[in-house]
Amino acid sequence: MHGKDYNKQIAKRQRVKRTTLVIGMDIGNEFNAMCLMNKDGEVLGKYSRIYNSRKGFNFFSKIIEAMKKKKGFKDVLIGMEPTGHYWRKIAYFGKDKGYEVRFVRTTALRHQRELDESSSAKSDIRDAVTIANITREGKYIDTVIEDGVFRQLRTLAHVRERIQRYNTGSKHALRAVLDDYFPELNGIFWSMKSKGLWAVLENCPFPEDVKRLGQKELTELIAKSTRRKGSAAKKAAELYHAAKETVGLKQIGIADRYRLKMYLEEVKRSEAQLKDIEEEMKKLLGEVPCAKNILSIPGVGVLSCAVFLGELGNPSNFKSPKQIIKYAGYDPRENDSGQSIGRKRISKKGRWMLRKYLYFMSMRAIHRSKFFSEYYYSKLKSSNRFGQPLKKKEAICAVAIKLIKVIFALLRDNRMFTAKAPALALAA
Repeated sequence: MHGKDYNKQIAKRQRVKRTTLVIGMDIGNEFNAMCLMNKDGEVLGKYSRIYNSRKGFNFFSKIIEAMKKKKGFKDVLIGMEPTGHYWRKIAYFGKDKGYEVRFVRTTALRHQRELDESSSAKSDIRDAVTIANITREGKYIDTVIEDGVFRQLRTLAHVRERIQRYNTGSKHALRAVLDDYFPELNGIFWSMKSKGLWAVLENCPFPEDVKRLGQKELTELIAKSTRRKGSAAKKAAELYHAAKETVGLKQIGIADRYRLKMYLEEVKRSEAQLKDIEEEMKKLLGEVPCAKNILSIPGVGVLSCAVFLGELGNPSNFKSPKQIIKYAGYDPRENDSGQSIGRKRISKKGRWMLRKYLYFMSMRAIHRSKFFSEYYYSKLKSSNRFGQPLKKKEAICAVAIKLIKVIFALLRDNRMFTAKAPALALAA
């Protein structure tokens, strides 16, 4: 453990005072197990079933307040493993009551369980005790529970990610249909989002339909849907010729038409949903004053900014760019032992969606900003600890780290990105 990390660990441990009631919770779908503990690790109470209901939550609060009164505790620190989505109800209830809620990693729980019990045996109440011990020792994650606009942005980001996956699957399914019946369409319309392609698939989806409609009507159809009259005639000619020479399946039945219609509707519906979500994100960003600073960076759009802030939460919770780097999982993971020196890799322990979008933001920034472009190519010319040149992905990860430092500096100083602004990152 590095010196700064060790000092941070000490600071977390010192946060637990004699007046702090430490609670470990093993989260479940129907009920949760709870252990109450003091600073010295003395177990003050075990409760195997705190139900996820109003009665259960009131019982939960009653136990805590009674223990505070009995032992003279002034504050409450709750540690829990964020299992699925089950943790949200009890965590936000605790937050509303004024309790501090923190999370522990699954890996930390598993390792500590083996140390405490000399086995990997698991039970809800045993895990609650283990989580309480981990929390008491300050080995919890720095994540702060967010509410308000930042939680709304994060919710939209995750909804969008699910719809995006569905959209991608629908496009692959639609392309598979075209490969069967009209493979030449994939060469004429390269994008599954093309309005011209949608118009053709709605009105004349199969080669026999195209031939029946005729080249003149095809031109009018494409021109009306795409608003590009100049290229409509060329597209129509290509389409009509392809319909005559197609190698697709000839026998088209009701089921084939239904199959194509359903996949096309799925693509259109999911595309509309994605557009709506981005509009909602844009509205929410209007409520975040610091969003304009991030949007001033070339290559950073509404979607990227919304996901970044939704996954990060309130930037004021972070005191240095290194905290954000670690939170995103871009901190280096060393693999050295004795005389053996391993290759450095990013830890990937943080928020995966934050890491993913920072990578996308970095690629766009490289193309649209001279500052980030120069930094990227300078990294490509540099070498790693083995004297080998950096790979492209490694260089982009380096740009992502630089981007985090620039964003931190812009937010800290309430500045917009300019040609001189990146120099601020050196002081971050």
